[in-house]
Amino acid sequence: MRILLLVLVLVVVGCVALPLSALVLDGTDTGENLIVPAQVLVTAAVGAAIGRLLLGPSAQRPALTGAGLGILGALVGVAVFFLLLNGSDGA
Repeated sequence: MRILLLVLVLVVVGCVALPLSALVLDGTDTGENLIVPAQVLVTAAVGAAIGRLLLGPSAQRPALTGAGLGILGALVGVAVFFLLLNGSDGA
């Protein structure tokens, strides 16, 4: 149950982190290339922190599990925004 809660929270964080990183980094020459990597790093860091809190010491490597699920949540966030912006036909 805790893993499911962690996955749901990280998908929401992944969807929210993309427009927030675009808000901060958009408009600069080098910043536009760093939007998705910044989103992935933020989501992985949040995943590691929440993984340690939710999974606790009983789980094996809770921060690493949370970071991995954070990267998965970031990929879901990118896919959601790609579909919202471009539709199912693609770019």
